[in-house]
Amino acid sequence: MKRFLIGYALLTTCLLFMQREAQKPLLVYHADSKYAITGKVEDKRKIGNLFTITVDGNVFVVSEDRYNNTEIGNEVTL
Repeated sequence: MKRFLIGYALLTTCLLFMQREAQKPLLVYHADSKYAITGKVEDKRKIGNLFTITVDGNVFVVSEDRYNNTEIGNEVTL
């Protein structure tokens, strides 16, 4: 019985950590025209109807045209 309780406690703890990681919030930046943002594209994702690219670890919402014309590994200026 003791082994069962220890196993159950470990399993529940692992499941709680996995659930928290899945619900990790996404921080999205709005790029305005005040400053030029440059860097290498690391990832591209479509989230719902938003087109996002990841530049140097930061996620930016971009237009569908820019999303389609940008490839992972390209240098971009926003």
